[in-house]
Amino acid sequence: MYSNYSYWRSLVYPDRLAGELGQGAMAGFKRRVFGVFILGIILFVLRDMWGMNTETMTYILANGTIDDYTIGRYAALVGSIIWSVIYMAFHFWGVAWILSMITGISFKPLLKPQLVVVGLLLIEKLINFVVFALAGKAASVSILSFGPLAMTFLENWYIIFFVNQLTIFSALVVAVQYRFIRFYEVDGEGVRKNVIWLLIGLQVLFALITAAVGFVPIEKVLNLLMIGGL
Repeated sequence: MYSNYSYWRSLVYPDRLAGELGQGAMAGFKRRVFGVFILGIILFVLRDMWGMNTETMTYILANGTIDDYTIGRYAALVGSIIWSVIYMAFHFWGVAWILSMITGISFKPLLKPQLVVVGLLLIEKLINFVVFALAGKAASVSILSFGPLAMTFLENWYIIFFVNQLTIFSALVVAVQYRFIRFYEVDGEGVRKNVIWLLIGLQVLFALITAAVGFVPIEKVLNLLMIGGL
């Protein structure tokens, strides 16, 4: 029995997606994967062209030549494309593999809900990008998290970055994953109900790691690589 993969139906009814996978193959999935990845790359490119996360370019423009700046912009654009692929690949294949280890569900079925997750993460980035573009300025925190609120009364940037990673869309990701895993049967038996705590713990772990990466002096490293040797 074949069924067609629908991204939006899978987003709203991940439990039905789990049932359909148990009944047979699903058509149209690879085409949806290609479409989501292409749209994701376009989004990352637009963010880079607008100037998000390219603060280093200001330093290059002020202290280097026009050629230095042009090379830097092209390098930043290529880097943005590479990072977009890495980012989406991790949340698509990488997280699916982690969930397979946690739940005992085969790797391939978990790719279906993870494509939904990748789409949600891209929608979150799109919303932030549109708001920042309309405002004419960007911030280091997401408007969809408690990061902006935490900045008003906290001075510890690690905690601020950590809270910033726990957004409304993080909750949606957990909901999609849980509803799929909860209704997916392994050897005729449903997956344990308390898997939701493992999913929440996974999001918290990702937030802790991402917050720590936020303290890596990437801008200084880029300045040394792109300016120091010229």
